[in-house]
Amino acid sequence: MNCIKKFLLTICFSLALTCQDHVLAGGTTTRDIIVPKISEWQVTVLNGLTTGETLFIHCKSKEDDLGEISLKFRDRFFWNFGENMLHSTLFWCYMHKDDGHMNVNVFWDDVILFHRCGWKNCIWTAKTDGLYLWNSASGQDVLSEKWKVGW
Repeated sequence: MNCIKKFLLTICFSLALTCQDHVLAGGTTTRDIIVPKISEWQVTVLNGLTTGETLFIHCKSKEDDLGEISLKFRDRFFWNFGENMLHSTLFWCYMHKDDGHMNVNVFWDDVILFHRCGWKNCIWTAKTDGLYLWNSASGQDVLSEKWKVGW
């Protein structure tokens, strides 16, 4: 009986190590996950360009490509996901507007990021001078990345 328990535990552990993140974009599941999620997260990207420009974004992780999205002023795009068991979940976005662009990480395993995101929701706002992260602890937007000229 003890050998069977060890065997089953080994199988479960192996499955846990090979499981990948799953993503819910706009509420649609793109992948089922076998093991419990470590934590549930939401990332939001908001177009706060007061110039009225359209913000183009393309967000992805190693496992998931969320597609190319265009956001008009005040539009937002968000997705939900469970952080993987190895704490290696990483999402990044390429963003561009009329006169600037950037490649930026929007979620990674970092306790400071988690604190700023209130342990559940990272809210990024594109403004005319750069990309801001809403710091839920201080209640204000904090500049994270400046636009690079051109695109």
